[in-house]
Amino acid sequence: MTIDNNQQSKIAVLLVNFGGPKDLKSVKSFLYNLFLDPAILNIPFGALFRQPLAWLISTLRQFSSGAMYKRIGGKSPLIPITYEQKDALQKLLTKNEHNIDTFVGFRYSEPFIQDVLTEITEKGYEHVVILPLFPQYSYTTVGSVQLVINDWLGKSQVPSLKFYFIDKWYFDEDYIMSFVDLIQSALKNLEIEKTEILFSAHSIPTVNIENGDPYEEEIHDTARLIIGKLRWEGPWRIGYQSKLGPVKWLEPSIDKVLEDIASKNKDTNVLVVPISFVNEHVETIYEIGILYKDIAEKLGIKKFVRIPALNTNKYLIQALYNQVVGTLKANGIPMKELLRL
Repeated sequence: MTIDNNQQSKIAVLLVNFGGPKDLKSVKSFLYNLFLDPAILNIPFGALFRQPLAWLISTLRQFSSGAMYKRIGGKSPLIPITYEQKDALQKLLTKNEHNIDTFVGFRYSEPFIQDVLTEITEKGYEHVVILPLFPQYSYTTVGSVQLVINDWLGKSQVPSLKFYFIDKWYFDEDYIMSFVDLIQSALKNLEIEKTEILFSAHSIPTVNIENGDPYEEEIHDTARLIIGKLRWEGPWRIGYQSKLGPVKWLEPSIDKVLEDIASKNKDTNVLVVPISFVNEHVETIYEIGILYKDIAEKLGIKKFVRIPALNTNKYLIQALYNQVVGTLKANGIPMKELLRL
């Protein structure tokens, strides 16, 4: 598509996240959509068996998952927080007079990515920046978003719509600074010489890593960048959480890391930093804040503290801004195309 420099283009940004149940009644449908995803439930003869298997798993897990959501308020906080992030990004874009409008789409709950893309098309936008709220690339997250967008493109007639897909952004300096900011705040209430930093990331099946998924390497890169920016000289580790099913997943698990820390020195503060999540949701509030905290207390660890998810941290919003504007500039859109006149 040729850009007419004499006219303003219509640019949309689509922030993408997984979504979640809006209430306890929608837990099963959310789980069904999750396990219907070939990037999540990658099985032989998936076209034949994925749908009934997704129904079975969601039926079996709806009550245990529902119990977790009940502990954190009966719904996923991820959805309203994603909209808050959208509004904060829009505010920053508007402040800088950029002619860019923001939207939100979810992979497994409404509004679905496909429906929002259709809305964007019907409103006449010419450029769409797709920004998944997953800083590190994994086939199970960003790859899943790519699958659904490619499917939508195959079914839609949008020859004039130009797409820009951001597949990773963990190296953004403001993203790294958002963690440094929160870690420094938490350390004010801890004895630094007795504190160990534990980076927590969502686990994925190791078969994905064996097939070339860069997620594990990028999680380690993220942790090293944070440690370097923080100038941390104390001990730190990486652990994984949210394992599901009988296949082998990335290790060590958070509970095993806590056991190892306690076996060496119980007089330790553990500061947990969730680096693969940018929103509060069940994995941060329940798994880290309740389940793992209880394990740490039973193991006799002195203090167990987690920093909050990034949510609308000013550095995170700046990082999203950096990625959007930087991507458009890198693709040759003149600065005046980005300005509201």
